[in-house]
Amino acid sequence: MQIKPASKNQIKKRKKLLGGKYRNKEKLFLAEGLRAVQQISDNGVIDVIEIFIEEGFDTKAVPVQNIPVFSASANDFAAISDTESPQGIIAVCKIPNQAEPNSLLNNDGVILAFDAIQDPGNLGTMIRTAAWFDVKGLLMGTGTVDPFHPKVVRSTAGATGAAPVISGDLDGILEKFEEKGWSVFLMDGSPESISLDRIKVPAKSIVIIGNEGSGISEKIYRGSRKKIKIEGRGLSVESLNASIACAIALYRFC
Repeated sequence: MQIKPASKNQIKKRKKLLGGKYRNKEKLFLAEGLRAVQQISDNGVIDVIEIFIEEGFDTKAVPVQNIPVFSASANDFAAISDTESPQGIIAVCKIPNQAEPNSLLNNDGVILAFDAIQDPGNLGTMIRTAAWFDVKGLLMGTGTVDPFHPKVVRSTAGATGAAPVISGDLDGILEKFEEKGWSVFLMDGSPESISLDRIKVPAKSIVIIGNEGSGISEKIYRGSRKKIKIEGRGLSVESLNASIACAIALYRFC
């Protein structure tokens, strides 16, 4: 493996990928950590275009072959890292193209939708959970954190890209799926919601997870969309963390 020293200009350009505006412009994102880089490489869905390693990193551990590898000093590597304790390896990856609704509309299965999820760690964990349960697609409603934000990518632990993504106005996207027979379920802890264990799971199901603080937007509550909830047994906890609720719901639906 041939390793070249990273130039200051390279570091400067890759540092800009920590910002969403530049990521969208360049259609590139950063994946940090050996586990994430290894899984992205193994999945074969995301294209890795180059790798940066910190000086002293074990070159034998670099999981991707036939990709340019550049070494950087501790200071330069820290400049492109999003963590307080850099993990020694960062992959520069291509953001995959948005999926078209038509690519999913006629399929069966479960689709996971996010309405203004703002915590990167929550979103990343839910993306990884969706990959575990073989969710067929992810709908990123307006206001949801960028799925290629470094903290989201890190929280997916390599599951980034495992499911196709459609972003935009969630209500409008849902209408297209409903026209093709998809049933929509809204995670909602209100008393009138149907308990998750009483749901008969349709062949085409969309499960919506709402904002951590305010829940699902009012405009989503309409038509034949069903409110569902996870029954708790204790009285001292008001609600579940979004990613925990997501995992329980997917276990039921998948």
